[in-house]
Amino acid sequence: MLIHQAIDYHARRRPSHTALITEGTQYGYHILQQRSINLAQFFLVQGIVPGERIGLLGQNSIDHMVAFTACSRIGAVSVPLNYRLAPPETAYVCDDANIRLILILEPSVEILAYAIAEARDGTSVFVSDLNETHLSLNKAMIEPPSLLVDTPSNLNEQDATLQLYTSGTTGKPKGVALSHRNLTALMNNLSNANPGVLGVDGMDLVCAPMFHIGGAGSTIVPLLCGGAVVMHQSFEPTTVLEAIQKHRIREMFMVPAMILSLLRDVPNFDQYDLSSLDVIGYGAAPISPTLLKEAVERFKCGFNQYYGMTETCGTVVALSPETHQRALQGEPELLQAAGQTCLGVEAKVCDENGNEVPLGETGEIWLRSANSMLHYFNLPEATAKTLIDGWVLTGDAGFINEEGFIFLRDRIKDMVVSGGENIYPVEVENVLAQMTGVRETAVIGVPDEKYGEALLAFIALNQGFAPPSTQAMIDFCRDKLAGYKIPRRLEIIDALPRNSTGKIQKMVLREPYWQQTDRQIG
Repeated sequence: MLIHQAIDYHARRRPSHTALITEGTQYGYHILQQRSINLAQFFLVQGIVPGERIGLLGQNSIDHMVAFTACSRIGAVSVPLNYRLAPPETAYVCDDANIRLILILEPSVEILAYAIAEARDGTSVFVSDLNETHLSLNKAMIEPPSLLVDTPSNLNEQDATLQLYTSGTTGKPKGVALSHRNLTALMNNLSNANPGVLGVDGMDLVCAPMFHIGGAGSTIVPLLCGGAVVMHQSFEPTTVLEAIQKHRIREMFMVPAMILSLLRDVPNFDQYDLSSLDVIGYGAAPISPTLLKEAVERFKCGFNQYYGMTETCGTVVALSPETHQRALQGEPELLQAAGQTCLGVEAKVCDENGNEVPLGETGEIWLRSANSMLHYFNLPEATAKTLIDGWVLTGDAGFINEEGFIFLRDRIKDMVVSGGENIYPVEVENVLAQMTGVRETAVIGVPDEKYGEALLAFIALNQGFAPPSTQAMIDFCRDKLAGYKIPRRLEIIDALPRNSTGKIQKMVLREPYWQQTDRQIG
């Protein structure tokens, strides 16, 4: 199945059924279909050919989905651009993807667009309604061209249709090419993980950015299922709660930092009517068991943890609402699991030589499914290191137990080796999160003359709480962690540094401590 074929199907069956809602705008499936047909014709007139990349610049908007669908119709590939990057970084992505046509989707990115144009020496062609020097985006969507161009007829579900860029925590960002089949597999995974929630009666809220698989997937999948999506330009906690109440939202995806913000930054949280929620999906970063328990109690709906990455086109492992209930009813250790594989997904744990290790032993998590990316765009060597016989090497260290639950230790690169002992910071962070007043925490390894590396804990506090002493932290951990896992150093900070997808940037925390050393490990 191709993305546009699903939109056309629902447009035939229920043309007026709501597809997309933003503030002041609402599209039924027929409008989404027609505008995407017109835009596809516009692309063809501009000389766009199958496989060519088209850049989408702007905060979340309905036009993102119109462009996704239009690209699907002609075999082009959508590349949502991260508007939060500096101009040279965005220009690098445009150059890497060989983008010549960029859609400017809203006025706030106009300055960035001009900076991109300057950085690229005028090789960008912009489509927007910001001024008369650009091709008109609105005209392209609402006015059919005077002469129709034949659309390509040999399109395949294995063709790339979406290219998302990794956050670039190690070197330059890499373009992950995802196919129609990848996105259909994501739909199957989420539909089976949330039976009865996705479909024509579905009402989803999207506030994760579209340049991230969490935002793109959370928008595309409900529409493939015939449901409705409420799109927010960006995440704003009070606005999210108002939308849940107003639109009777049934399902939404959030990163843990968003959940934390809703619970901590909205004083009248409990006054909102959130009873329509069936399930909240969360993922993209670790969540502390303490925060998760509070969220389950206060939202009073099902929670489903999603584990995956851009290279797996999002969710391939899920911790079901039923498992969350098991955890709350006497098996709390399950809250530390990423979940079990989704339908049709294989998982194994391998050592550094690629040999599978027995159940319960820690190694690197490998995953294989119809979700596995096509490749890193124009990077065959990097692709060969990450994609082996359909298996995606996640870079995450973990183990699988006898029930098939996958437990993550940490990113392999985040593992700390202290005095010859392997320490996974997430285990320590889960304990520190239980301390009174702790809002969020991160643990890193720093150089140590005696042990090679030593643990340093960063803690951000909720408003009004006094900072704990280092000794108080040590005392709190003493009966909960082995001695070698207890940090002996503590720093109190206002907030942890995060990237645009909500992941903690540990490299930013590490940098001051390792900049005078030759290696980034002890």
